[in-house]
Amino acid sequence: VKYAEQYFPDLLPNLSTCCSPQAMFGSLLKELLPEQLKVERKNLKVVAIMPCTAKKFEAQRPEFSVDGQQDVDHVLTTQELAHMIQSAGLLFNSLQPESFDMPFGFYTGAGVIFGNSGGVMEAVVRYAAEKVSGGKLERVEFQELRGDSGLREAKINVDGAELKLAIVHGLRNARVVAQQVREGKSRYDLIEV
Repeated sequence: VKYAEQYFPDLLPNLSTCCSPQAMFGSLLKELLPEQLKVERKNLKVVAIMPCTAKKFEAQRPEFSVDGQQDVDHVLTTQELAHMIQSAGLLFNSLQPESFDMPFGFYTGAGVIFGNSGGVMEAVVRYAAEKVSGGKLERVEFQELRGDSGLREAKINVDGAELKLAIVHGLRNARVVAQQVREGKSRYDLIEV
């Protein structure tokens, strides 16, 4: 979003109005957990573990706060967490298994794929396809284009309409695809960066 704000402000109306899973979950936790745990919102700290350092900046955006308190207080990258685990000498194979915290119970498999590259798009497309056609969308297979690991695409059929999807990795590739959108040359209906 920050990249689009700086370099492609004319494309901002094309961005999803949904915030990221990190922002959604942080907001949800700060809204619901104080009552469940009997603590004040200001005393609840939410830590997100994310693969991308850009999530640190995202967590500080003013739109992801209430009364000056951020929805996500701290963000660690997966590499930072791995370093902390290694520094602490934790050996996962020697730990006793425990059940997960389940503050919200089980819902759909879409939550599982959100954390993977292209997962948000796949979850959205699956949901939309089910609502439009009444049927379940099978696995969405993305293909790398010409060996370029920075761009993958897929075509799916939803109730007789072919949709072209793209997953873009890295800002260099995002710039190329955003420029195509700006020039009206993009062949994609939905793009996840």
